[in-house]
Amino acid sequence: MSKSQLTVENYSIPSASLGKSNPLPDLTAKRDLHAQIQIDENSITPEESKYMGWGHANGILPYLMQDQYDRKKKPREWKAVILENDHIRAVFMPELGGRLWSLTDKHAGRELLHKNPVFQPANLALRNAWFSGGVEWNIGMVGHGPFTADDMFAETLALDDGTPVLRMFQYERVRRLVYRIEAILPDDSRHLYVRVRIDNTSTEDTAVYWWSNIAVDERKDVRVLVPAETGYRWVYGGILTKEPVPYQTFEKDELSSGDASKPGSEDGNPRAADISYPARIPQTTDCFFGLPDGQRRWIAAVGGDGYGLIQASTDVLKGRKLFAWGMRDGARNWQAFLSEPGQAYLEIQAGLAPTQLEHLPMKGGQTLSWMEAYGPISTPGEVVHDKDWHAAIGGIEKALEAVCSPAKIEEMLRIAERELDGKKGKFVHAGMGWGRVQQALLGDQFDSRGLAFPASCMRKPERGWLSLVRDGFLPCPDPLAEPDSYQIGDEWETLLKKAIDSGSSDHWYAWYQLGVTVAYKSDFDRAKTCFKTSLNRAPSPWALRCLAKLSQLDNDHPAAAKLLLEAVAMKPQRNLAVEAVESLCKAGRFADAVALVSGLPKSVRKLGRIRLFYIEALIELGKLTKAEQLLRKIEPVDLREGETILTDLWIRLCALQRVRDNGAPMGEALLEQVKLECPPPAHLDFRMKG
Repeated sequence: MSKSQLTVENYSIPSASLGKSNPLPDLTAKRDLHAQIQIDENSITPEESKYMGWGHANGILPYLMQDQYDRKKKPREWKAVILENDHIRAVFMPELGGRLWSLTDKHAGRELLHKNPVFQPANLALRNAWFSGGVEWNIGMVGHGPFTADDMFAETLALDDGTPVLRMFQYERVRRLVYRIEAILPDDSRHLYVRVRIDNTSTEDTAVYWWSNIAVDERKDVRVLVPAETGYRWVYGGILTKEPVPYQTFEKDELSSGDASKPGSEDGNPRAADISYPARIPQTTDCFFGLPDGQRRWIAAVGGDGYGLIQASTDVLKGRKLFAWGMRDGARNWQAFLSEPGQAYLEIQAGLAPTQLEHLPMKGGQTLSWMEAYGPISTPGEVVHDKDWHAAIGGIEKALEAVCSPAKIEEMLRIAERELDGKKGKFVHAGMGWGRVQQALLGDQFDSRGLAFPASCMRKPERGWLSLVRDGFLPCPDPLAEPDSYQIGDEWETLLKKAIDSGSSDHWYAWYQLGVTVAYKSDFDRAKTCFKTSLNRAPSPWALRCLAKLSQLDNDHPAAAKLLLEAVAMKPQRNLAVEAVESLCKAGRFADAVALVSGLPKSVRKLGRIRLFYIEALIELGKLTKAEQLLRKIEPVDLREGETILTDLWIRLCALQRVRDNGAPMGEALLEQVKLECPPPAHLDFRMKG
């Protein structure tokens, strides 16, 4: 092969089913763990924390949750777009957020990324479904973004010299941004270039967030190097602190598990661990490195032989981060849960802001554009693993300069901006048509910046809203049919009200949609009125459920349980059933929860989340033997990152068994004793902190 080539192929891997989307709107502003981190004001200055906690979106609406996946992996062919020259082979997955799935150094015959051998979603993203491996592109809000397991538009085009380019793009509906990822592999290049451009489509200011998350294999000899002397570290369950790198101090209990480590730095601190070796980090940890102004932006993960992956960029992408699961049993379970036993990864990441606690302001009509480079790096192992931190990073920086200089990356950015902006490509994969709908709504006020959302991408959900825009009429489905989409924003609220007031859409569905739109704005009183009016027009389980969620926000769990029971009686849909059983448990109606589960269709009754609440109800009803039998063989499916329900149930079960068998008084003392004396079965332990 003498020239760079782009091909579209089928890529087969064992894959769990992603399932349908959840039709229930997220009214509870579900946020990523990083959106709720406390900051250590003693080590972090007001200037450094200026945007930490700023600009959070009010939930993931209008996107639907993706929580109906399973763990039954079967061979499946995915569409893959492959860029390849004599040196590098890159595999992209447009059906999975454009994930860079694999990056192979053909000379060394080595995979540079952590290439997951399976596709297995788990509950770590803002829309729930997330999977590990490769390079993930995150936009919009703090956390794994809305397209991490969804379709991207993909088209092929070329530079003026014929170099093939893969462009993937989407319209992000919360921030009202369009973004594109353009992958370029010149004929003689040993590095893959990825140009990212984000455009604010409107004249209104918004908030912007971006992180490129790069998974690499976790091994004991892998060292993460980045040109920084300080880092903001967050250990799950703790606060964000600023400390020197690479040695950082952990609490005593954080060092008490796993082979962390060999704690102890050169200055003899017994509670210090060298975080540049992720396999020495005791528990799940984020470290956001503080790169000084004027420093070239790069991060690398290299093995004992000095070989590994490096990512570098132009200066717009200023942040760099290390994520490590840590060595605790729960973290190791997460690694296998996301892939297969024996598979383990860590992540090196690059973002617009110094940390992932931050959104940045973006002016109306503003464009952000930068270039990233991905490829192999090699330098003598004794240099990479020098105990002198500055010598180690200096060795990598020298090697990077020789193979991919800052001038080269800047040159590639200028070429991409000059030759690709405004150029149309040939479609090879279509995404959803929400950009076209928004364009129809706003007309000239929506600027797609040269990206085309063709009519062929329109599907049933988009066509209904397009009817509202063009004809002032929102089609009305059967009240038992699952809602397939939502909209947020003042323009959509105005259109819905106008359609209702005109009489053209004074039906249950328009009132329901208006309720969702105003609930997103936290106008809950108006939302209640809308949902009640919807029920007056025609009873539906969906409006009942939304009223139940609003009752939960008021901590009125008995009212919520009553409404959800009515909803499930109308339609025993899986998501309605899950919420109903959970609500009954929160209301203390454990016998009713057991009865409801027993009457559900078998396909719904066997869901992992329902089985968890069923076990909880059995425990509270004193049916401890049956609860233990079920808990010992349960296979979790949609366990949430940071969630401890499995171990919490085990601890409460063991405590109640001691109350039953020994007459021990139930209380905090007993629970603490059980935590020490009754470790949970390994398959229940997903704890990310001590």
